[in-house]
Amino acid sequence: MPFDNTLDDIEDPSNGIHQAMGMVNLAPDEWFAPFDPDQGRDPDRGFRHP
Repeated sequence: MPFDNTLDDIEDPSNGIHQAMGMVNLAPDEWFAPFDPDQGRDPDRGFRHP
């Protein structure tokens, strides 16, 4: 896939292939945005401490 010119700009969220595959935007501005906010971590789960 890296050398397939038909897939050039696949990372663009407006690209049809990007949308059809359900890809996430991996631009640096989006690195800390949740992939699926509806499936986030349960806030009542608690934390494990070493």
